[in-house]
Amino acid sequence: MLSCTKMNGNGNDFIMIDNRTRSFGAEELARFARLLCRRGLSVGADGLLVVEPSERADFRMRLFNSDGSEGEMCGNGARCIARYAFEKGIVKSPSMRFETLGGEVRASVDGRMAALELAPVSLDEAVRGRVMVDGVDYEYTYIIVGVPHTVIFEEKRSRAFADYAPLGRAIRERADLFPRGTNVNFAVAAGGGLDVMTYERGVEDMTLSCGTGSTASAIAAMQLGLCGAEVRVTNPGGVNVVKLAFSEDGRTVFPKLEGAMLMTAELEILPEALL
Repeated sequence: MLSCTKMNGNGNDFIMIDNRTRSFGAEELARFARLLCRRGLSVGADGLLVVEPSERADFRMRLFNSDGSEGEMCGNGARCIARYAFEKGIVKSPSMRFETLGGEVRASVDGRMAALELAPVSLDEAVRGRVMVDGVDYEYTYIIVGVPHTVIFEEKRSRAFADYAPLGRAIRERADLFPRGTNVNFAVAAGGGLDVMTYERGVEDMTLSCGTGSTASAIAAMQLGLCGAEVRVTNPGGVNVVKLAFSEDGRTVFPKLEGAMLMTAELEILPEALL
């Protein structure tokens, strides 16, 4: 049997595995993600998070999306894995650093809350553009926050949460604009804060929260003068707080992300979950 823990950050849910012994290779972990993340048929989750050894940090975080693809980074997942590592004794201090494919992350855990210092974001890689979907022209900002994000601002919500999925999918699949694919964030600015709904690449659907999406939306909003350097970002699953600092030349952002995460179950995976 496979032992794992179920966690979520603002409803963005994950299956956690300790693979410090490297018992499982990338192909097997991708297979676990595809099979275990099926909702209704198996455990169900947005992704699989894996702890592995690191030569230059406390540990290495790997993320396998529900479609089996390996993702570079996940903000909510990074908070979850920080608490998981501390609660399981993988690290002895609530302050830690770990490597991801999207850069090194520093984390501090305080009970159900965690604060992250994400890898620096280069505004030189940010792109403003327009994309046409079903005859509607959308203006977007493209920013890499460990993973690629496209942010679209609306004056008010144009549709219900689930109804953003076809629009997000159509934009995500525009390989001419986004050769790496992209997460798509639909943001509304109000009262100095942001309301953000995200279509996630790899999950290939809307998710209840996205930490890097909240961060990308905050950076894009600040560039447009819609918010300040600290902003509350409300997702359908909860609230992320994003704090932004800039280099002297203003071309590099040093983001911090704060929010809650929950440990909801300790699981022994039975063989039939992998059928």
